[in-house]
Amino acid sequence: MSTAVARTLPALTAVQALVATGTFALSVLAPQLGLEVQQLGLLGSALFAVGAFSSLMAGRLIRRFGDLQLAALCMAAVMLAMLCLACDAAGIGPSRWALWPAVLFLGLAFGPETPASASVLARVTPLARRPWVFSIRQTGNQIGAMAGSLLLPLLLFRHAALPFALVASLALCVGLWCLRLVGRDGGAVAALSQSGQGEAGAGRSNSAGSGLHELATSAPLRLLTATMLVYMVTQVCLNLFVMSHAVRHWQLPIALAASLVALMQGAGLVGRLLWGWIAQRPGLSTGRLLGALGLSMAASGLPLFLWPATPPAWVLGTLLALVGLSASGWNGVMMAEVARIAGPARAGAVTGAVLLFGYSGLALAPIAFAALGARTGTDVSYAVLLVAAGLLGAVVLWRFRVE
Repeated sequence: MSTAVARTLPALTAVQALVATGTFALSVLAPQLGLEVQQLGLLGSALFAVGAFSSLMAGRLIRRFGDLQLAALCMAAVMLAMLCLACDAAGIGPSRWALWPAVLFLGLAFGPETPASASVLARVTPLARRPWVFSIRQTGNQIGAMAGSLLLPLLLFRHAALPFALVASLALCVGLWCLRLVGRDGGAVAALSQSGQGEAGAGRSNSAGSGLHELATSAPLRLLTATMLVYMVTQVCLNLFVMSHAVRHWQLPIALAASLVALMQGAGLVGRLLWGWIAQRPGLSTGRLLGALGLSMAASGLPLFLWPATPPAWVLGTLLALVGLSASGWNGVMMAEVARIAGPARAGAVTGAVLLFGYSGLALAPIAFAALGARTGTDVSYAVLLVAAGLLGAVVLWRFRVE
């Protein structure tokens, strides 16, 4: 692993971990905060709507500030969100006043964070190593989610403001870390002017803002965008609602439910590393791997959520681990493939354009999931998502087979 990758990868993994911890805080603490599924769905939709808009702006923001600087700004947004929630929890101001400002700041961090990291890693990582390096970086989501599901409820019992204050402090430290890297590893997309561009970026000027042109003219990028949308909706609805589903539908104690959520996230961490390592094998089709993961989501998730009554503990643990392995394990491979097609000079902008559609879908998905869950039960909502993921996985497998 090159020196530049060794310096930047830990910092960018920490950036994603803090963004994940911040966004995960609302879903993990929902039972203690008294938030119903419908309220949680509305907050989640607003967060992703802001994230969609800010992800589209990532290319311009990278050009304006630099990619490492943008990662630091994302940490500042997380810090502000957590400070709002900490003040609310400490009784400063009306009850729950901080929920919507926190969602706004978290959305502003959530959208540009992945494009900023993709821009940095695409220019410091050799092409053959990108699936592995991007997958390591994507484990930050699982690290943050696991830490959030295990530690935040415990800290909340000690003091209502403590979990939010801790995340705010960590976000400040990681933001300063990113700024320290700028001097050695650069932070401006101009550093890519001597790099080659990828398939979708060939002939395009580095001054272009968003990556929508590449997305419109590249069939592989359009297919990856559709795949990412379905997989991302499935993954995020698992992250947002499985804790509430476990407590309300399976009637599990909060501590046991939190440990099972942490198990699912831990399996996702293993999955991201496993699939990234496998994707490096010569001759392996990344598209077929992504299709197989969609089928795996359906095969493990449908028995879990359609199981009559409450599954035995060993069944819950096994199936949640298998769901996490696939539903939370695909991201690094997907990001590396998007960056490969876009080329280093356009990786941040094109990733932002792809995520625009993913996050736009996520803005509607929590509301739709909560509405369907209120009428038919969250088990049916999960079944619908998992069937869609399985069907799209089959389509992707077939498409890459004939190509």
